[in-house]
Amino acid sequence: MAKSCKSKLGWAMAVSVWLPLQALGCDFPQGFFHRWEMSVGDLFIGRDAPIGTVIKALPYMTSERFHATGILCRPGARFDVDSPLPKIFNSPLVPPGDVILQTRIPGVGVVVAGSMMPQYAEYATIVPGQGHRNWGIPYHAVLNPGIGVRILAAGVYYRFIKIGPVDAGMGTQPLAGHVLAEFNNNLGGRVMEVVITSGSINVAMCGLPGAPGTQVMVPMGTWRTGQFHGEGSVTDTQTFNVPVQACQAGTDPRNQNFAALRLDPRNGSSVLDAQRGILGLNADSDATGVGVQVLKADLTPMPLTEEVEMVRMSNGDLNIPMAARYIQVGNQTPVGGVANASVGFTLTYK
Repeated sequence: MAKSCKSKLGWAMAVSVWLPLQALGCDFPQGFFHRWEMSVGDLFIGRDAPIGTVIKALPYMTSERFHATGILCRPGARFDVDSPLPKIFNSPLVPPGDVILQTRIPGVGVVVAGSMMPQYAEYATIVPGQGHRNWGIPYHAVLNPGIGVRILAAGVYYRFIKIGPVDAGMGTQPLAGHVLAEFNNNLGGRVMEVVITSGSINVAMCGLPGAPGTQVMVPMGTWRTGQFHGEGSVTDTQTFNVPVQACQAGTDPRNQNFAALRLDPRNGSSVLDAQRGILGLNADSDATGVGVQVLKADLTPMPLTEEVEMVRMSNGDLNIPMAARYIQVGNQTPVGGVANASVGFTLTYK
């Protein structure tokens, strides 16, 4: 009887139709085992990032070739794909169907998908068939009747997630040794594992300069009261920087950690308009009718008493550029005198 053949090329897989009633398995050479060693880089998570934050996600599945010419698998061949890491099912932190694998680092989990089988739905039945491309680990897959494949490459996707508090004082935590996936074939046994051989988790943060550098003095200049001509009129802006030191941001460009700044009034200053960034003068001032408006680098108002994302984290020292100016408050003509305002600043890391 003539044998009919067809082929699909996709993701380094050659696929053919085979007659039924052949051995239900794959022709793995005796003792075959492939260890896929993977580096994930030095990953950083913001100290104050909310639970559920993605630390790093691959934009697409990455692949690795494990055989030069391909290994023949016949209809009914089965792969059981799992991980030795503890599992969290039905977590609200991930989409339905995703299973979180708990790493050995408290507060850090990873979602993994991977396959040695074809990606076409008509070729294999995948149970439960959830997660990324239906290959979310754990699962098992069986080649459908009448389908044979020659496999030569595997694909893996992962997404690291903050699943709980991460201790900022724990230091660098190695990811090496975490087994993300194990592939077992019904005839070939354990044929492949995917293991992290290098990479780490760190908490992104910066230090503040020692005193007196922690006090940022902004000379506001001397102005005539005639400079003001009605409520909301302003003087020229005075620029300044909030310095932070020894920041850690990691080496992976997919890390998106930011420093956020919160300003709260001090020394008798009050909030006159939080969204417009306007502070009242402090207790040692005797001028009236003016306040101090705090601005971001683009000269838009800096909201007060809330965390505002300012700069993306980078390794080393950095400055957060800002500006300030006097602004007339109320309709009464300002009265000259000492005009100081004070705020405390708090840095957080998202």
